[in-house]
Amino acid sequence: MSMMNADLLVSPKELTDRWAELAQDEQAPDYYELTEYGELVLSPRAETHHQRICSSVVRQLNRQLGDEAVQEVAVLTSTAGLRVPDVVWMPQERWDRLPRNAILEAPELVVEVLSPGNRKAEINHKIQGYLHSGIKEVIVIGLTGTIEYFRTEGVQSSSTFNITLSLPPQLFK
Repeated sequence: MSMMNADLLVSPKELTDRWAELAQDEQAPDYYELTEYGELVLSPRAETHHQRICSSVVRQLNRQLGDEAVQEVAVLTSTAGLRVPDVVWMPQERWDRLPRNAILEAPELVVEVLSPGNRKAEINHKIQGYLHSGIKEVIVIGLTGTIEYFRTEGVQSSSTFNITLSLPPQLFK
């Protein structure tokens, strides 16, 4: 991996403009993110069990916090580019104020469900990017079903939103 120079960072406007261009490009891949340098990061389509975990998390967040948790929404971070967490939750009134196809800035909660191809350094970079952008909590679900709650103070034993996630063990075999 080459070292990037801070001069190569792109502005939030450049990131959102690039995102909009890709959304209109019929040849663009379906699943991608943009780094803080504007680089395209391709992601494979999530496997079925990954999607089942995400769906379970969405249902539980909606039940415990009220609507609306959604899957795969673009989030602009201040230090990690434009990322697409597996699940995002915000209060309904915040969703209602957004224009159609909006890129989110600092939703209250994001969830990342790890896949075998995830690298620890990249996940840590995303977590820090989310937290430095004003997101209150990042939940990371590990390959074996472990659940970690990250806030600016570090890893916590429970959620600041007082939620409890219960994930089907058969999805982690």
